[in-house]
Amino acid sequence: MSLYQVQKAMYEYLNPRRRPAPPELTAETLRQRYGLDDAETRAILDRDVRALVRLGVHPVLLNGFARATMAIPEYRAILAQLDEEGHARG
Repeated sequence: MSLYQVQKAMYEYLNPRRRPAPPELTAETLRQRYGLDDAETRAILDRDVRALVRLGVHPVLLNGFARATMAIPEYRAILAQLDEEGHARG
């Protein structure tokens, strides 16, 4: 597991350089380009905020990724649940 690679994949998705569109988020791309394991790949592909928090993704990056990939009310509900569970909120 590499937190750096997880965050790099998320960052490059949000900030594509020299590309007209963000890199495609596929299991193959995440494994080959970033070397992510199955758990990391699933967390990104499923937009699993809880798993990404547990992996240690920086709150600012997580916020940008979540807002770009899901509805804001859904993200807010997940954050509220995380607060209730005692996890740090980003």
